[in-house]
Amino acid sequence: MKLFLAFVLLVLPVSGQRRLAAAVPTPAHVLGYELGDRFTSHAGIEKYIMAVRDAAPNRVRVLPYGTTYEGRTLYLVVISSPDNINNLETIRKDIHTLADPRSASARDVDAIIASSPAIAWLSYGVHGNEASSPEAALNVIHQLASRTDEEVESLLKNLVIVIDPLLNPDGHERYVNYQITRSGVKPVDDRYAAEHNEDWPSGRTNHYFFDLNRDWAWLTQQESRARVKVYRDWMPQVHVDYHEMGYNSSYFFFPAFQPINTNLPASTMAWGKIYGQANAAAFDAKGWSYWSGERFDLFYPGYGDSWPSLNGAIGMTYEQAGQMGVRVKRSDETTLTLKDRLEHHSATSFATLKATAAHREARLRDFTSFFTQSMDEGRTGPVKAYLIDPGKDPARAATLVSVLQQQGVEVRQATQSFSLDGLKTYFSTSTISRKFPAGSYVIPLYQPLKRLIVALMEQEPKLSDTVFYDISSWALPLAYGVDAYWTGAALSVSTQPITEVSLPPGRIEGDKASYAYLLDASSNDAMKALAYLLQHDVKVNVAMKEFSAAGHRYDRGAIIIPVAGNDGEIHKIVQSAAESFHLTFAATNSGFTESGINLGSDRAVRLKKPKIIVATGPSVGTSAYGAIWSMFDQHYGIDFVPMKLAQIRSADLHDYTTMILPDDNGSGSGYRSQLDSNTVQKIKTWIAGGGTLIAIEGGAAFASNSKIAGVKVKEKSDKKDEKKDEKKDDKKDGKKKEEVLSDEEMEKRMTVEEKERKSRLEEIPGTIMRVRLDTSHPLGFGYDNDINVFKSNQTMFELSEKGYNVGIYTKSPRRSGYMSKKNEQLLEETPFLVHEQVGAGNVILFADDPNFRLFWNGLNRIFLNSVLVMPSVRNVRLTSDHQ
Repeated sequence: MKLFLAFVLLVLPVSGQRRLAAAVPTPAHVLGYELGDRFTSHAGIEKYIMAVRDAAPNRVRVLPYGTTYEGRTLYLVVISSPDNINNLETIRKDIHTLADPRSASARDVDAIIASSPAIAWLSYGVHGNEASSPEAALNVIHQLASRTDEEVESLLKNLVIVIDPLLNPDGHERYVNYQITRSGVKPVDDRYAAEHNEDWPSGRTNHYFFDLNRDWAWLTQQESRARVKVYRDWMPQVHVDYHEMGYNSSYFFFPAFQPINTNLPASTMAWGKIYGQANAAAFDAKGWSYWSGERFDLFYPGYGDSWPSLNGAIGMTYEQAGQMGVRVKRSDETTLTLKDRLEHHSATSFATLKATAAHREARLRDFTSFFTQSMDEGRTGPVKAYLIDPGKDPARAATLVSVLQQQGVEVRQATQSFSLDGLKTYFSTSTISRKFPAGSYVIPLYQPLKRLIVALMEQEPKLSDTVFYDISSWALPLAYGVDAYWTGAALSVSTQPITEVSLPPGRIEGDKASYAYLLDASSNDAMKALAYLLQHDVKVNVAMKEFSAAGHRYDRGAIIIPVAGNDGEIHKIVQSAAESFHLTFAATNSGFTESGINLGSDRAVRLKKPKIIVATGPSVGTSAYGAIWSMFDQHYGIDFVPMKLAQIRSADLHDYTTMILPDDNGSGSGYRSQLDSNTVQKIKTWIAGGGTLIAIEGGAAFASNSKIAGVKVKEKSDKKDEKKDEKKDDKKDGKKKEEVLSDEEMEKRMTVEEKERKSRLEEIPGTIMRVRLDTSHPLGFGYDNDINVFKSNQTMFELSEKGYNVGIYTKSPRRSGYMSKKNEQLLEETPFLVHEQVGAGNVILFADDPNFRLFWNGLNRIFLNSVLVMPSVRNVRLTSDHQ
């Protein structure tokens, strides 16, 4: 009997495993087709992971972690051994102990490293039309859930595997629907077939046309916020972001290319090589082509490889040739299939998991060392803390702090005012002394995420190269336009930790007004209130000159809400705006002010309720349009009409106050291809009749080249540099100097490599620039004279001769990031922002996008001045009509 029981105990685990393998359905069984035959929708992915969860509950957990803007659920699939699955909370707690050296002794850390599985996170489908990776995710999930061989058993014992099968469901659904509608019974492999060439806007981006692989650090989109929150819950030791590149390529995996963000330790690149060798071995065994160490850098902190790396993981990008339909003929006459693509991604998935399991202890030890070293650097490094004064726009400072807190950064708040000497500031090379008010934010660097903090906050990222895959600078305080400083001294300031930023409640000073309500409008939230009031048909005036009233001084741009002419419920409406946007309105019972203009002055302009066209559709830049769409929809509640360029050609523009032409990614060529001379003339007539045209980057170049605006696009080359220098006698030794060749002549003599590098060096990859702003112009209301803008294109304009050059790049304008000296000199004293009055209307040109990726929060007000204020301005001159 005892022998029989022993036999049963030995056999049951194996038979149980066999039953497990048989119980877990294949993707084909659930979906009705083999992986690789077609693309799987979000609903199909959802259906399959739920079927696996139900079939293998001891191995698999499916965790919803958020929703998209279109209402689709975001999921994590967690796969591990039954023991690990039953102890997930303990494992997560232990990993968080490793991520905070303050929370455990060395003995505790050693015990966790010896016993805990590592966490490996695989992310598929952040770009919706790079669609082989979600198919690979289903294949990997099936194998990990069903296989009972020694290899998988070892992976599940040593790892907790977190799989996000589809980071961008909305974009992916757009792509899958396109494939369904454009594909026939048989896939067409001709590269020019419709199924290989998506319609605008393509499936790459999310609902608001944002590239989610550029949003990890800025968190402008709700998918990003949900993902970072759940990522912080797990804190993995390795993170892989799966992508596709051009169909004629092969496969890319780490190590990364230069430049590498210098806040990352050398071990990050060393591990990249370890994983690269593991992937290479897997591909070598199959005879598959691949490459590494080229093109894809690890510099910009908002990627799905760099942001995890700055959080202690080894973050990596893997790129498979693709971005096509089910099969496509390549230039070398080989055929690339969806099945090939998913198999390659599956191979690197398993190679990465095997390498992590094989190096589990070393990976965990390096993970905790990352945070120990960060703490040491924070204690002994040249910067001890960053400080932020909430200033005149507390909400903007609070938003910046909230973005940091959502990423796990510890922030403290001063409980009383204090003064500090020896401060460094973003706007000067010298040290200063300053007094800070109570409520100022203090970000100490003696904390585990010191490296992430510096990467996001530093003014000038250190460069190991000058060729960039993405932008070269992004300093958050400059992007948000807040007063920020740093100190190298240890702080002895009374502070308290804050877990959530709060703003004081809004209110009305002076109770109910009989004459008007007043609001200082220097903040972004004031513009939210202005949009709210206009949307609710409130009569609103904007002051073109300063005044003092109700005990306050108001600058240009102040909002005046007269009681007369407004609804009898105006007090309730203003009260609602104050409370909703945390603003203080002042009630006044007289239009006679203490100084400056009176409230009934002609210099207080009545604003129109806006009716806005935003150009959209083919030829319009998706990200440029998406930034405006998301800003209006999600942040400011501004109604607008998205209008395709074909409809602009035929629409009656009479009732519209404003037309916005976002960048077209083509220096105006996109608009020129869509808007003919008759449409251009129609737009000119509409402007002359009182319309306001706002044109950005390529839209501005189109407005200039089509003569809608008088300003001219500046030539990109300096004509003076093209002339040969004359030979001159050297007076010291009587010899003649050698002839100096012009740039043009030098280029004729360059090698292929030299020409390629010269071309890359002359690009403007994304650089922070200094602009001198005319704050007496309505576009400059709410700002100081010195602002920071972001330049990522080579569009440059000559100064307007008949209009107002409201924002002008200064001498030596580069503030942070890379720009060649030649480009910097070309940009000097050229306009960033131009306003020209045409008849009764306005043309406003932005040389650069003030809404770049929607994290350039500090320029929201300047853009909204153009949208909400300028359509009502007929004459920006401040002199009276009568002398």
